[in-house]
Amino acid sequence: MADARLHSIYFHAGRLFNTQRYANTKVSEIAAAAGVATGTIYNLFASKKAILTFVIRASLEKDYLESDIPLPVEEADMNHLLALSEQLNERIFNEILRVTDDTGAITKRFKQMVADIFDMSADILLATGNVETNANILRELANGFFPVRDRFFRVFEHNLTIYKEAGEIRQLDYPRVHVQCINDILTWWAMNANILMPDLSVPRDTAREIAVDLVTRAYLIDNK
Repeated sequence: MADARLHSIYFHAGRLFNTQRYANTKVSEIAAAAGVATGTIYNLFASKKAILTFVIRASLEKDYLESDIPLPVEEADMNHLLALSEQLNERIFNEILRVTDDTGAITKRFKQMVADIFDMSADILLATGNVETNANILRELANGFFPVRDRFFRVFEHNLTIYKEAGEIRQLDYPRVHVQCINDILTWWAMNANILMPDLSVPRDTAREIAVDLVTRAYLIDNK
C-alpha cells in the first residue's frame, strides 16, 4: 500500500538534493519540506544516503512508490540501480529516439518524438538530475550516466537532421545548440518548474501541452 509520507519525501528530498546537493542538504530540511517530523524521517529511512538512493530507485522503477515498501528503507542495492539504468538506456535508444525503420523511412514524427522526450524527462528527471548533481556520491551510476547523456544528444542531433532533410522542420544553424535548447525547454516543464517553484504545482498534462507546443511552433514547417 502506498505511503503518502514516502511520496512527499521522494519529491522534496529529490528536489533538495538536486538544487542544494546531497552534502548541503539536512535531513531536517527534507522533513520540513515534506511536512513530516525529523524523527519520522529517521524512522522511515536507515540513513541519509538511503533517502538519496530511494529517490533514484523511485524515479527509475515504475510503481515502486505504489508498492509495499519495507521500513525502514535501506540504501538501495547498486546492482539493482545499475540494472534499472540499463533498462532506461534501452528505452531511450530503442523507443524514444528511434524515429526511422531499417530502410531509413521516418516512423515517428517530430512532434511525437518531442512528446516522448517530455514524458521520459517527467518520469526520470529526479534520478538523472541527482546522478549528475551528486556524481561524487553516486560514482557507479555517474560513470554510466555521462556517456549515455552524450550519446543522447548526438542521436537527438542526428534526428533533427533527418527531420530537416525531410522538410518537416525548418533549416537550422548550429543544430547542437538547438538540441540543448529543446531539451532545456522539455526538462524545464517536465520537472524543473515544480522543482524550482514547489509552491506552484503544474499538472503534468498541462506542462506537456505547453512544452510540446512551444517546441513545435518554433521548429515545424506549416505545423506538420
